Amino acid sequence: MRQDIRDYPDAYQYERAKRLGVAQNAIFLALRKLGVTYKNNSDASQSGRKRTAYLPG
Repeated sequence: MRQDIRDYPDAYQYERAKRLGVAQNAIFLALRKLGVTYKNNSDASQSGRKRTAYLPG
C-alpha cells in the first residue's frame, strides 16, 4: 500500500482498489490506519487532479 501511494500519489481510492484487487472500503480503512493525508494542489497534475496523498514521516 505504501509503495502504491508513492507510485501514484494522485490516484483515487477506487483506482487503488482495482490495482490491488480489494474493495474500495478496504483502501479507505488502510489509508486511515496509515495516517495518509491529502493536500490540495494549487497546480493540477497532468491528470488534472487537485489532491495528492502524503504519507506521514
